[in-house]
Amino acid sequence: MKNKLLFIFTLILYIILPILILFNTTLFKYKFYVLVVISLLIYLLFKINKVSNKELGISKSNIVKSLKRNIPIILILIITVIIFRLFNLNKYNPTETIYFYLFYIFISCPIQEFLYRGIFGYFEKNLIKNKYTILLISSIMYSLVHIIYKDYLTCILTFIFGIILYLIYRKDYNLFGVSISHIILGILTIYLGIVN
Repeated sequence: MKNKLLFIFTLILYIILPILILFNTTLFKYKFYVLVVISLLIYLLFKINKVSNKELGISKSNIVKSLKRNIPIILILIITVIIFRLFNLNKYNPTETIYFYLFYIFISCPIQEFLYRGIFGYFEKNLIKNKYTILLISSIMYSLVHIIYKDYLTCILTFIFGIILYLIYRKDYNLFGVSISHIILGILTIYLGIVN
């Protein structure tokens, strides 16, 4: 029962919050603060319900395996982004500061991996045993959070990337490797103006 309530609460929050940010310019302006606060609240909620860090993918075990497992996807991502750049498929002129990139590397990406891989990995192990169902739910929720940018390409790419990251995460249940993949892809696509 506890896990069902946690799952329902998580889904409702993951659906309502992006919609609120999409339609509220003040919330959009403070979206990164909202991300941090919500992730802290979710983390505390899971800790109150006696969910361990290891169950959420926050663990020293399998770090090396997790990183090695992500190397091929990292190389594919770098090559893909270079191809996008060579064919001048960029749509935006990046305006982010060094502070944004530092926040993105050390806070935003690890938090997103916790919210969309760690949390749903926990539900896969403890509530929804159908791996395809949780894979789709996780990827849809990850894509949905990106609707705030009003860019279909970003939503489509994050859905596909969400599937890939979840499949990789599922092998080791460690957030380290997928966080590194996320960081590399995000920095490259934002810096090169492919996504906003």
